[in-house]
Amino acid sequence: MEAETFRFQTAGGLEVRVRPEQPEDAAHLVRLFNNLSPESRFLRFSKALQQPSPELVQREAERLARLEPPADVAWLAFADLPGAPDEPVAAARYVRLPEDPTTAEAAISVRDDLQRQGIGSRLLTFMAEHARQHGVQRLVAIFRAENRAVWALLRRSPYPVRWQVDGAQVEAIIDLEQPADPSAAETSAAGHPG
Repeated sequence: MEAETFRFQTAGGLEVRVRPEQPEDAAHLVRLFNNLSPESRFLRFSKALQQPSPELVQREAERLARLEPPADVAWLAFADLPGAPDEPVAAARYVRLPEDPTTAEAAISVRDDLQRQGIGSRLLTFMAEHARQHGVQRLVAIFRAENRAVWALLRRSPYPVRWQVDGAQVEAIIDLEQPADPSAAETSAAGHPG
């Protein structure tokens, strides 16, 4: 595995290792995608992706793996699972908006069988702090209103969140210019289940 950025334990005791995403990580992104249920895929991508062609998934993974720092920054999280050592379990990324590089769109994906263990919260806290240190003032997350997991995740943000609901779509704006709430960060650091 490439050099780690950080590691942590989930609420259930699973050790998670996080490192920067690399251009050769397309296969890891495909495995992560394949461990999302059709419902999770729909909530994450707003598209019915019940049985997408392997070629489509591979092309998209290759596109995502071609990072363009500093505008596009991403990490992969790995854990040793039964029968699958060093398995990709989550991904996080932010992409600066071309029209406003102080604003970035953020996304986090955690495989279905490892959700509600604090992985997303830890990645959100880490990503927000990284973005803030690199001049990003706002993270924007766009998601479907029925996505309860993202609502819960963003409510544990260490930074204030403003919500804009437009029908089935929600835009959450995380204000990185405001002071972080240490109690939110401590809750995330403890692996608070979501």
